[in-house]
Amino acid sequence: MMKKRGGMRRKLIVLGSTGGSIADLMRGLWRSDSGKRWLIPLAVFLCLFGLVLILATTVEALAPFIYAIF
Repeated sequence: MMKKRGGMRRKLIVLGSTGGSIADLMRGLWRSDSGKRWLIPLAVFLCLFGLVLILATTVEALAPFIYAIF
């Protein structure tokens, strides 16, 4: 039987894996020859918003305050 990982550990793994994905997205948009550089501010906003939501679910004491902002 496989050992079930804790919720906090799983969320930290997700948070840690986002860095490479965000870097690949930015690198791909910046090096694009088709003129997609205008998407960079939108991608930055969406990545930061996603990180804030991951942080809000990881640190449960902060969740009510962060959710109240939105």
